[in-house]
Order: sequence, then structure tokens, then C-alpha cells
Amino acid sequence: MNTKELLGLKVKEFRKQRKITQEKLAEIIGVDNGYISKLEVGQNFPSISTLERIADALGVELYELFQFTRRKDKDFKDEIIAIYDNLNKEKQYTLYRVAKAME
Repeated sequence: MNTKELLGLKVKEFRKQRKITQEKLAEIIGVDNGYISKLEVGQNFPSISTLERIADALGVELYELFQFTRRKDKDFKDEIIAIYDNLNKEKQYTLYRVAKAME
């Protein structure tokens, strides 16, 4: 993934956390409705002033829009443990067997 795509995913993540639609975000920052959709899939890359408006609308600092970890660099151990802990015993065993088969 390139920076445009990662930025788009970050904007989408913050937008969904705040339960804001693409249309509402577009209205708040003063762009057309399709702009946010294209931004979130990495087709648009906003200017600094638009980035500032997006950050403000989402209630985050500008730098937070660029705090992403490339998936290949991410440590999944804690996330896997959390998923495992939320499963019933049968599903834990299934997850164990899948992981064991991947060794």
C-alpha cells in the first residue's frame, strides 16, 4: 500500500469511529461528496489546508492522520491473543488447529 491509500484508510477509520458519513464529512470540510470516497480509496490526495480541515472535523491532530503501520510491520500477537480470549473453547481449539497447520 502506498501513502495515499494508507492515509485514506486512516481517514475512514477516524470517520467511522466518530459515526460520520462521507457526505457529512464532505459538507463539514467544504468538498463535494465524491471527494471523500476517492480519498478513502487512495485516488485523491488532499492539500495541506484540506488535511487540516479533515483533522479538525474528525477531532484529531494532523499528524495522527499519518500514524499508520504498514501491515507487514505490524505485530499481530496481542491482537491474536485478544481474539483467542473472546472465543469459546471449541473455537479456540479450531484456531489452534489452524495455527498449528501453518507451522
